[in-house]
Order: sequence, then C-alpha cells, then structure tokens
Amino acid sequence: MQAKQHVSDLHLQRLHDKKRPLVGFMTLALLLLCTALAAASAWIIWSSMQVHLHEAEVATANMAQALASQADMAMKIADVVLEDAVERVEHETRRDGGAERLHLHLAEQARKATEIHGLFVYDEGGHWIATSLPEPQSGNNADRDYFLFHQTHRQRGTHISKPVRSKSTGLWIIPISRRIEHADGSFAGVALATLRLDSFERVYNSLNMGESGTIFFALDNGTLIYRRPFQENVIGTDVSSGAVLKTYRERGPAGTAMLMAKIDGVERLYSYRHLERFPIVVAAALSRQDIFAQWKRSSLQVAAAVLSAMAALVWFFRKLMRQIAIRDRVEDELRIASTELAKANDVLEALASQDSLTELANRRRFNEVLDRELKRAQRSSKPVSLILLDVDYFKKYNDAYGHVAGDDCLRTVAQAVAGKAARSEDLAARYGGEEFAVVLPDTDSAGAVRVAEGIREAVLALRLPHTGSPLGMVRVSLGAATVRPDRALGADKLELIRQADALLYQSKSAGRNRATA
Repeated sequence: MQAKQHVSDLHLQRLHDKKRPLVGFMTLALLLLCTALAAASAWIIWSSMQVHLHEAEVATANMAQALASQADMAMKIADVVLEDAVERVEHETRRDGGAERLHLHLAEQARKATEIHGLFVYDEGGHWIATSLPEPQSGNNADRDYFLFHQTHRQRGTHISKPVRSKSTGLWIIPISRRIEHADGSFAGVALATLRLDSFERVYNSLNMGESGTIFFALDNGTLIYRRPFQENVIGTDVSSGAVLKTYRERGPAGTAMLMAKIDGVERLYSYRHLERFPIVVAAALSRQDIFAQWKRSSLQVAAAVLSAMAALVWFFRKLMRQIAIRDRVEDELRIASTELAKANDVLEALASQDSLTELANRRRFNEVLDRELKRAQRSSKPVSLILLDVDYFKKYNDAYGHVAGDDCLRTVAQAVAGKAARSEDLAARYGGEEFAVVLPDTDSAGAVRVAEGIREAVLALRLPHTGSPLGMVRVSLGAATVRPDRALGADKLELIRQADALLYQSKSAGRNRATA
C-alpha cells in the first residue's frame, strides 16, 4: 500500500513538474496583463485629473483677469474724476460762483460715470463744499478714515479705504479719495468718489463659480473690500494672514494655487491678480470639490470597468488552473488562501472599527456597542452610562500650534481617556473631531461621574501647554448621562446621546474643565 502510494506520489510529482512551467508562464502573463490594465487606467485617471485641473486653472485665471480689468477700470475712472475735482477746487472754487460750478460739474461727472455712486468735496473741517447729489447734504465727515488719513498724510495720490455705509444713502460704498491743499501746501480738505459695492456684486453674481466658488478683492494691507457670497460681517475685516495674500506676497502680482480659505476653511483653486496702478488684489476661485466632481464620477466608472475586467481575467485564470493543476495541490492552495483571507478579513474588521488617528474605537464601533449594551441592559434592567467629552478651545489650540500638534494632542488625550475606561466591557471611542465618548455598561450615575472626573484629572495631569486656554493647559469638558432601560419600553440611544451632549454643553456654559451629570 505504501509502495503504491509512493508510486502515485511520484506520478503526481512528475505531472506537477510538467505543468509547472505552463502554470508559471500563465501566471506571469496574467500579472503582466493586470499590471498593464491597472497602469493604463491609472494613467487615464491621472491624465483626466490634470485636464480638469488645467481647465479650472484657465477658467479661474480668465475670471481673475476679467475681474481685475473691471476693478481697474472703475478705479481709473474714479481717479481721473477725483484728479479733475482737486484741480478745480484748488484753482477755481475761490472765485465767485466757484462752488456752484463745482457742484454742477460733479453732478455731470457722476451722471457720465455709472460706476460712481457719488462725488463729494469737503473742507479742512470735514464740512460739505460740493456734491454730485441733487441737494446739498448736512453733516460732517471728519471722523471717516479717509479724511483722517489725508489730514495726517501729505500723499497726493489716490487713497482707497475700507467699505463703509454711506451717511447719505445707507448703501455700502468704497471710498476713493484725494487730498486737497491750500496754496501753501497745508491741508485744505478731501475730494471723495464712492463706488457702489452692489455694482460689483451684480457683475460677480453673473459668473458661474459652482456651488462653493468665491470671488473677492482686498487692499494690499489685507482689508477685505468684497467677497462673494456676500457676507456683510466680513467686509472690512483683515485677511492679511489668509492664504491668498500670503501667496501674493511670496510669488508676485499674479498666480494660481490650490489654497485653504481662512474665512470658511474650504480648499479652492485660486487665481489672483494685483492691479497695476492701485493697491488691490482680485481673486477668483473654484472649490476642489466642484473642480473634481465630474472627474471623480468618471474615474469611478473607469476603475469599475478595469476591476471588472481584471476580475474576469482572474476568474478565467482560476478556471484554467483547476483544469491543469493537481486536485490536492489546488485544495492546499485554496486552504492556504482561505486562511490568509480570513486573517486579512480579521485585520480589515479591526481597522474598520478603529479610529486611525487615536486608535480608539471609531464612530461605527461606538454605535454598535451602545446599541448592544442598551439591549443587554433592557433584558437585565441594569443601568448604562454614556460620557461625552471634548477638548476645550481646541480650535485655538490648532490655530496656535498647528494641525500636526493638534493631532498629537488628540492622541495623547485619547490615551488618557482609554486609561480610565479600565474594564473590559467599557468602550472608549472617538466621537468626531475633538469629541470622545465612553460607554459604561452596568454603571450608575455616581460611577459615571467618578470615571468622568478621573478622565478630567488625567487630562489635566498631562500638563499639555495651551496658550489659548485660560488655564494655560489642555483640558476637557464632560457630560455624563445614565439610563436604566425598562423591559417594556427599552431605551432610546439617540435620547441618551442628546442627554450626554446637553450635559456636556452645561459643562462648557459653566466655565469648562468640569464634568456634569
């Protein structure tokens, strides 16, 4: 029997040796074909991405050029009108009837230049001398920024100020002004032209910027003059530390770059241009999401097609292998493959339940465990507690130390949280952003408070510096909610989360760095 088995084994070995070159050749051919398909699809996807990006660069550059031309034209018109007005004031208004002639002249200039909202001339005390408006206006503008600027600066050129609301009409306007001087060079007043902000807005709203695109222009010193979509509260704010102004200072008067917006945190492709004669930077931007939305859809289709083709090839290859390979060898390989696949699935299952940054359970795992523990508690009528916490002033921490340090901070806090969720049935999870959650089965309110206080003290014991926090170090606020499910009614997971979140909010409202139950 052993001899027969030995002969059979030798026969099988000879068959295997004969088939080995063929199997190797077919395997190599399959690998080469799959590699070629993957490489071709990757090249197609990459090329398509470059095309979309290039088209977006061209579109934003063209829009920036058009916007710069429009802004430059409006500024030039206002500059020419102001220069003429200053000349008339300094040389003609002292004559008889000069003020009336100036008033008529300003009204005529404003009528011709539709970009101009109004023209005004003030004396050295801020009182109105002449205006393009139909009737002279009362009031004093000596408190305006542009008036104070010319009063203290002997600059004869055009000065552009941040937008203000017109005292005469209540509209948002951009003040453009020039200094008026007496014959001896002393300050004699200000000539002012105002441009309506909504005239720019009408032009900008006619452009297709996608769902998250933006247009803005600002002064060189970072003063925001206009931004689309229009937000009144950001007009006149300082954006000098924003990505666009930084890029302008580093790269020069025109350029295109993918940048993160300071105001709303959206990543966009910005094209900017600096006006040649005026201290203004104009930018147009399309969001990365809008640029690559169509590319993502087409790329998924290409990838799906390639994967389907590769799957078909692998299936055909396996069919051939079954026909030419020895049954035992194939079974061994399948068993090995099954074992490896099971290991890979175990690894993937673990990864799918773990937060990649903190290595705590992720939101999905948190939901599964909370559902399971509430059902178990319903059967046993035992309490379940939930702690929600987040890092106080975490945005200020990121602003002060950067996002890399912020990630390190979250990992360190996560270790402190996990260290206090000591029982095997307890679960520490990252709830989202700088928020964490701890599920405490069979734990009443007093026990939950003890764990919450332990977490708070453990974080304080880390003594992580935080200049944006009143304590000068990283701290957390916590809310601890407890529920004892009834056998008949059960427990509402969302209600428990809402309770813990409300208690967390109470901790923040009460001064932070505390646990509320």
